Amino acid sequence: MTTAHKSCVLDMTRGDPFRLLLQFSLPLFCSNLLQQVYNLTDTALAGHLLGSAALAEIGATAALYGLIMNFAFGMNNGLALTVSRCFGAGEREGIRRAVGWMVTLSAAVSIVLTTVSLLGRGALLQVLQVPAEVWDGAAAYLTVILLGIPLTMLYNMEAALLRAVGNSVTPLLFLLFSSVLNVGLDAAFMGPLGMGVRGAAVATVLAQGISAVLGAVYLVRSYPELHFAPAHLKKSARRAVMNMFWAGMSMGLMSAIYNLGSVALQSSINALGSVYITAQTAARRMAEMYFIPGGALGIGVATFSSQNLGAGRRSRIGQIVRAALKIYFVWWLFVLAFTFLLGEPVLRLITGSSDVRIISNAMLYLKISVPIIPPMAVLVILRNMLQGIRHTVEPLLASALELIGKVIFAVWLVPVWGYRAVCFCEPTTWVICFVFILLAVWHCRSDLQDACPPDKTPA
Repeated sequence: MTTAHKSCVLDMTRGDPFRLLLQFSLPLFCSNLLQQVYNLTDTALAGHLLGSAALAEIGATAALYGLIMNFAFGMNNGLALTVSRCFGAGEREGIRRAVGWMVTLSAAVSIVLTTVSLLGRGALLQVLQVPAEVWDGAAAYLTVILLGIPLTMLYNMEAALLRAVGNSVTPLLFLLFSSVLNVGLDAAFMGPLGMGVRGAAVATVLAQGISAVLGAVYLVRSYPELHFAPAHLKKSARRAVMNMFWAGMSMGLMSAIYNLGSVALQSSINALGSVYITAQTAARRMAEMYFIPGGALGIGVATFSSQNLGAGRRSRIGQIVRAALKIYFVWWLFVLAFTFLLGEPVLRLITGSSDVRIISNAMLYLKISVPIIPPMAVLVILRNMLQGIRHTVEPLLASALELIGKVIFAVWLVPVWGYRAVCFCEPTTWVICFVFILLAVWHCRSDLQDACPPDKTPA
């Protein structure tokens, strides 16, 4: 690794946890912010170039696309935790074995996921209750997105590998390139080339693919310590590989279960009609910006916890959790003020619409959900901390509770109470899961002490 690359790598087993968290999470925060700015730009481009009907076509399958993206993101971050532990313990051969199996497992899952989702895309659209007037556009958009799953997995795997060794800066640079390229392709495909919503999907997949190829070249040239050979795969103990696989699946499913609930909820929203689909699409675009610190701080906490678990310095983990919660609280105060002061004009800008029904319903969602962000922040950060110390069951159970809550709202409450039930769904599930995760952390509090020796389990 060159000196320039070493400067991007953080050893989180030494130094002030608050400073390390900021240093690691700030690029992640910028990455997530950039991603959400792109999402807003993409939505605004579709709304202004193609009209509000295009927003409904994209929004009808937005939860499903989010499910795929979050599963890819979560699984690769879960697989990378083994790399982080080996990095914290200074096990060079362990790092190579872990990287080899991370590539193998991620590739295998992407192939299976692509095949199954493509074969079942018609059924997926039916489950989502996509309205007839937006069916064709939604189907065209979804098909292209599903074909791009392997590139999405590769792109996320490379970023997760870099973050596992403490480099959160380079993934930000690749994301910046991908987002700028994506916006340019969006404007061309949906504008002069007249490809409609299909063009938006093609732009997304193409931009991710180009970035993934460049990322692979960068890793091969700049990180020889991450290179592996077939012999490294053979040297790995079967139990260690299975533990790694389930760690990846646990984080992937944790994200997927959350999004499965969103898919169920999206189905009930679709049944309400295109006005509510458009309102929810716009409101969620804004809300996802508000949730940015959760993704950044959560991955930061998971990586910090995993490295310190490997180094046998578990007492530092509680310090990083407290630091993350303080940062999120300050952010929450900002978004609370922003929502109530500037929410409506921003929503009109996003949608390109002045329809009172769309704007008022989007604002209703934000006014109900934003004040309840603090319990969600605790939930996200503690779930990631538990994943980092190899407690994979409790985060999954918390996500399952969230799924059950969303299904109950989608099946029984939204049909009766309408869009207002949609607005109360997530805040209600956040509070329930918040209580559960606190109990889970209390139960495993002894694992946050330094009494246990450093973890030396081979990868």
